[in-house]
Amino acid sequence: MTDTSIATTMPPRSRSGQLELGLRWLDAGDDGAPRTPVATWREFLDLGRRLPAPRRFRWARLWPLLALLNGALAVAALTVWPDRSGVHMLLFLLAFWLAPIALLVWTTLLLILGRCPWWRPLITAHCDPVIALWFGRQSLLAQGLFCLGGLGWLWLMLATRQVIFYWSTSIPMVSRAVGAFFAALGFGLLEPPPVGAAEAGAITGWQNIQLAASGDWALWLTQVVALWVLLPAVALLAVCQWLLARRLANWPAHNPRLRRCFERHSQPAVHYRALAPEQPPVEPSGQVFPRRAQRPGTPGFVWPGVAGAVPGGSVRLGEGSQQADVALVEARGGELGCWYVAAATVPTGDLADLLSLHRATSGAPALYILADDGVDPRRVADLSHSWGAFLDRHRLLLPVTLVAGGNPA
Repeated sequence: MTDTSIATTMPPRSRSGQLELGLRWLDAGDDGAPRTPVATWREFLDLGRRLPAPRRFRWARLWPLLALLNGALAVAALTVWPDRSGVHMLLFLLAFWLAPIALLVWTTLLLILGRCPWWRPLITAHCDPVIALWFGRQSLLAQGLFCLGGLGWLWLMLATRQVIFYWSTSIPMVSRAVGAFFAALGFGLLEPPPVGAAEAGAITGWQNIQLAASGDWALWLTQVVALWVLLPAVALLAVCQWLLARRLANWPAHNPRLRRCFERHSQPAVHYRALAPEQPPVEPSGQVFPRRAQRPGTPGFVWPGVAGAVPGGSVRLGEGSQQADVALVEARGGELGCWYVAAATVPTGDLADLLSLHRATSGAPALYILADDGVDPRRVADLSHSWGAFLDRHRLLLPVTLVAGGNPA
C-alpha cells in the first residue's frame, strides 16, 4: 500500500483512544483478532476492542497529571528552601521559566525529527511517526501543566498566607544586571516592580514594602511564564492535535506492520459462484456435411495444414501477414471459388475473417474439409462437430463438403 489516503472515517473516540486501539493491534501482531473482513479503517480499528489493552498505556495518559502535581510540589519546595525565607525569584525562574523553555525546544526538535521522548520505551516498544507525535503531545501537555500547577499553587498560597518574593546580593553591579534581566523578560510589554522592593541582604526580617509588593511580583512572574512557556505550548499543542488527527486517519501508511494487518483483514473471504455469461452456440445447426472420397480438382485457396498435392492454380494463404492474405482474397476471389482446409487444423478468427470477406465479395465459396490424409476415422465425427460449431459461431453459411476415405490425388 502506498501513501494514498485510506477512505475512512475515524471512530468517535478521542485521539488517545484511537492510538490505544492501534497499539492493541501492534501488540497482538499476527495472533490478533480472528480474521473478520472489514471495509474501512474505522471498522478495523474498532475490532481492536477485542484485544488485550496495553498495560502501561494508562500511565502515559496520566503523565501530564503527574506533571501538574509536580508543579505544585515544586512551588511548595521553593517556599521552604532555603530556611523558609520565601520564594527566591531566580530559583522560581530557573524552575518555571528556564527549564520549561529548554524542554519545549527539545520537544519541538523531537517532533520535527519524528523522534519519541525518552520515556516512550517505558510505555511501549513500538514507534512510528504517529506514536512519536502522540508522545510528543503528552510531553507538551506535561510541560504546560507543570507550569500551571506551580502558578495555581502559588496564587493559592498568596490567598491564604503571607508570601515574600526576594533575591539577595551585596554587589550593586549584580543588582543592576538582575534588574535589566527582569526588564528584558517582558519584551517591554511586562514591566516588573522595582527591583529594590525584592532585594534583601541577610534575611533577618521583612520590611512592609516587601510584603506589599508580593502581589505585584506574583502577577509579573505569572505573566512571564505565560508569555514564554504557556502560549508557545498551546500553539504547539494545536499543531500536534491537527497533525495527529490526520496521521491517525492514515496510520497504516506510517506503520508497515499495521498496514499488513489491516490489509489482511480488509480482504474479503473468497467465495466461488458459477458464472453464466452469454455464450455463443457450440452446437452445429444439425446439418450433416456431405462426404466424398477424393479431393476435387478445382483450384482454390489452401489453408496451412493441408498435406499432399493440391489442384494446380491454387493459392496458399496463412504463410504471410493477414494484410497480404486479404489482398489475395480480394484479387483472386472471383476466379477461385473453393477453399481447402485440413480437418485437424484448429480453426481461427483469421480464417473466419477471410471466409467472410470472400463470401461478401464473390458469393458463397465452397469449403472442403480434408480428413483424408492420416486422420483416424474415429475422429472424423468429432472434427466435423468442431467445424460445424466454428461455422455456426461465425455465421458462415457456406456449402461444406467433408473429404474422407480415400487418398490424395
